[in-house]
Amino acid sequence: MAEPLTKKKRDGTPYTHPAEIEEALDEAKAEDLDTLIRRAQIPKRSTPGFLPLECLVNLIRDARRHGDEKTMNALMPLLLVRCGAILKAKITVDDLPTAEEIREEILGEFAVLFAEDGRPGTTNVLDFFECRFNSAFLTFRLPYIKRERDRTEPLVCAPAETEASNDVTDEEFFAKISGAFRVPDDQIDHVLRNSLLRAIGGLPADQRKALILYYYYGFPEESDNPSVTSVASICGVTGRTIRNRLDRGIATLSKHFNKKGRNSNERSELYNTA
Repeated sequence: MAEPLTKKKRDGTPYTHPAEIEEALDEAKAEDLDTLIRRAQIPKRSTPGFLPLECLVNLIRDARRHGDEKTMNALMPLLLVRCGAILKAKITVDDLPTAEEIREEILGEFAVLFAEDGRPGTTNVLDFFECRFNSAFLTFRLPYIKRERDRTEPLVCAPAETEASNDVTDEEFFAKISGAFRVPDDQIDHVLRNSLLRAIGGLPADQRKALILYYYYGFPEESDNPSVTSVASICGVTGRTIRNRLDRGIATLSKHFNKKGRNSNERSELYNTA
């Protein structure tokens, strides 16, 4: 029988394990560590032996309470791996250009919950994870996602128009503002950078992903070397398809910023200057 939970709901009633989790916990607590490790590595609920995340949280907390470092150190990394898979599916570069950094931050802060669990003044927030893990993990990660979206919201809708701006081609203009992605943090023009991110965010998903991977992360369009990660390999398409997506995305952004029509023959110059 699992230890009673102490965190209370808004109506004052304590959290309780759902019946299926209580049953799964009773089974798990009777198993040896090797079996638990094997079960904790199963990612799909439909696979025999699957260990619910609610149970994994309980087992780690219980091991920590009883000073069982061997069990805690064996199961905690497996919990983080499964949480990382959830975040990778839920927070993509299509949603946030900084998706990888945000996923790492969320995982790190989630691990902190276990380090602080049970200390005086804590709220036993992990009780929620023992009852309804998916809902709890969603609630936990949303503030980080909101903060990042707020941070990358544009300070203005578009870069200010100047008389001289009409004297450049769209290729030159896009190369200039995409350069905001390629300078040290302390030199970033956040107005240009955030305006560009907002405009890219309005593109179709395939074009948005190609532009972010190429201009933001700096991956090459394609590569003949299979060991080199490229935009084409990440997206699972040919380099020609990626170039078409980049072309269409640039054309749409050109219209968004009210610039002259672009010359597709100049496209290579953009890649050399961005």
